[in-house]
Amino acid sequence: MTTLITPLATALSAPVRFVGPSQLARLGSSIWRALEAAGQLRARRHLLDFADRCESNQPELAKELRAASNAVLMG
Repeated sequence: MTTLITPLATALSAPVRFVGPSQLARLGSSIWRALEAAGQLRARRHLLDFADRCESNQPELAKELRAASNAVLMG
């Protein structure tokens, strides 16, 4: 007689691992930091791109945008 083992049966036979509140908090913090870093890099790229586009018409604004992009980088 052959016994068929389904993926569901295998998953149910594995030990159940519970995630505690502190682990969820650490995971949430890690995800938040990663999203913040990605957002800061994106903002910096946009500021530098805009500074390049307005350099010829408004050099003072371009200078301020570049300074702001450095402030974003320093966070």
